[in-house]
Order: sequence, then structure tokens, then C-alpha cells
Amino acid sequence: MNELIFEINSNEEIWDLFDKKLDSIFIHKFVPNEVIEWWKTDLKTQNGFEFKNLLVRQIEMDVQTDLNGLKKILELNTRQLRVYQFEKPIADTLEIERLPENNRYQILKQNGLKHFFFVNFELITIESFESEFIEKLNFTRNLKNELWRENKN
Repeated sequence: MNELIFEINSNEEIWDLFDKKLDSIFIHKFVPNEVIEWWKTDLKTQNGFEFKNLLVRQIEMDVQTDLNGLKKILELNTRQLRVYQFEKPIADTLEIERLPENNRYQILKQNGLKHFFFVNFELITIESFESEFIEKLNFTRNLKNELWRENKN
């Protein structure tokens, strides 16, 4: 995979990096509340059973959404996100941590993976099977930095 790593300054900057032509988003091990504290919520299971007024903490989940859902998740200012951008929704049986590490990306590619984004505080790592995607992001990033330097002087 092709890789690019750089600093980020805002959620808008992160949002601009995603491929807007790919609407299948998978967020691995999403933590909606990073603070380790109890909070009250309702929970509805797949079969429709509802738990009301639960106190929960340290919820971690895999999430499939579209670009609109991703944009809302970015507004949470989560410090760490593992976002996979697919060309189609992933299968129910595909579990990333159960894939053999030596060919994990090949299996994900066969299932439609195009790009992977790892937001880690103020750094982002972007990996893609498409070198053109990385080159375009790198070019755009360099152009913005160049314009910023010109405006600063």
C-alpha cells in the first residue's frame, strides 16, 4: 500500500482527505466517549430488545456508515479513529482482528478496501492501494502549504 503521514489541525482538514466517490465507511473499534466515566444511555439490540437508562462506560464498537455519518463522527473530536473506506459495504462475517496479519490488506482489498485512515491525535496516516490518490493528496497538501507560506510573507 502507498502511505502518507502528516500533521492535521482540524476536523475539516481530515474531512477534506476522504474520497467523496466512496460512500462505504467502516470505523474499527470506535469509542464514542473517550473519557472513562459512567454515562446514561438507551441501548436497542438487533432483535429489538431495549435497555432503558443504562449506565455504561468504555463502549467500543465497529461501525458501518456512509460519508454523512462519518462527517458527524468527526464532529465528536475523537482523538483516535481507524477509518476504512470501501467501494461496497463489508460482509457481516469479516472481522479485521481475526484476519492473518501477513495478508490482512490483501483480504480487505478483495472485499473492496480502497483507503485506510488512522487519526492519532494530531497525526494522520493514510494508506491506499491507489498511488494516484496518495499523490493527489500529497500535491494538494504541498500546494496549501506553499500558499500559506506566500500569504504569511
